[in-house]
Amino acid sequence: MYCNGLYRLALKAGEKTYKTCTSNGAYPYLPVLEDMLSKEKSKSQVKLGLVEIPVELIVGTYSSGRTTAFASDFMPLLDPDTEFASKWSQLYDSLLTEGQRDPIIAFEYMNRFYIVEGNKRVSVRKFMGAVTIEGIVTRIIPHRNDSKENRIYYEFLEFYAKTKINYILMNNEGSYDRLFKLIHPDNEEPLTEDEALEFKFVYNSFKKEYFEKGGDKLNSTIGDDLLTYIDIFGYDDVKKKTSSEIKKDLTKIWSEFRMLSEDKPFSMIMDPTDESQK
Repeated sequence: MYCNGLYRLALKAGEKTYKTCTSNGAYPYLPVLEDMLSKEKSKSQVKLGLVEIPVELIVGTYSSGRTTAFASDFMPLLDPDTEFASKWSQLYDSLLTEGQRDPIIAFEYMNRFYIVEGNKRVSVRKFMGAVTIEGIVTRIIPHRNDSKENRIYYEFLEFYAKTKINYILMNNEGSYDRLFKLIHPDNEEPLTEDEALEFKFVYNSFKKEYFEKGGDKLNSTIGDDLLTYIDIFGYDDVKKKTSSEIKKDLTKIWSEFRMLSEDKPFSMIMDPTDESQK
């Protein structure tokens, strides 16, 4: 049965994730959206059509059919001599030579994505290091409740309606509105396509330097810290910064990111006095 050596590498990654999860008392397989929704009645469904899905926000599957075939990071868990391994390997070769021909099908719930069709494609694309995957997406909107997570999600829905940006995560209430006003001041109209592309370039430039600096070890999200960065330096200036300039800026304000990550208050002094400089 055909199976390339790359499947064995992916399997090794999946087994490592599985062992880490079980040793930490975490669920080692893909979360199942059907199980979550059985505990909570959704408010409505909205068809979003063809969407660029951020790979890092694909977190589970819709139904339990193939759950145990993958570790929680979508890396495979079935033996190399199985039909599954053979199909995974053939799909890898196909995606490498021909690219993605058909979009996956997914549900979005609370700004996370759950796969209906295309679990193996997601597994292979994640292994290949893809940043986004094209998918036909249906959004499931929960009823409003008083939880912080729910309130932030409804703020995200307003932000998405004006920007079509789905890759920004925030931990604090009011952050989505603040970000929109910083990148689109004095204008309540939706972002144009060019403005959305401009912001995506800023986000990706910041993300690269942020991760190289160790941002993945902080408790805050990239969105939280990008908002702080734009707040300090101003969006007009941030848009023009090179990677090396962003890197220098992050060195200057990294302590602020640490304090945000630890949920400690801090104050920004934009016009220092002799006393404040101390």
